[in-house]
Amino acid sequence: MGGVGAGLQTRPEEKDVERAPKENRFEFVVLAGKRARQLLNGAVPREEGNKKVAIAQKEILRRKVVKIDEAQ
Repeated sequence: MGGVGAGLQTRPEEKDVERAPKENRFEFVVLAGKRARQLLNGAVPREEGNKKVAIAQKEILRRKVVKIDEAQ
């Protein structure tokens, strides 16, 4: 009959979840957006996936792409 909570999935264990770094989530979001735009414009992805934004987030979390300061 599907009572309360029917169709909900159990939460993955904390060690299995990749999260934005707590020290600067805003920078993570901005970098992921810029990388997603690069992917949409034809850049070669360094992670597997179907969605460009998810690929960009994985790349940043796994340090396969990094921010380059323009001041250098």
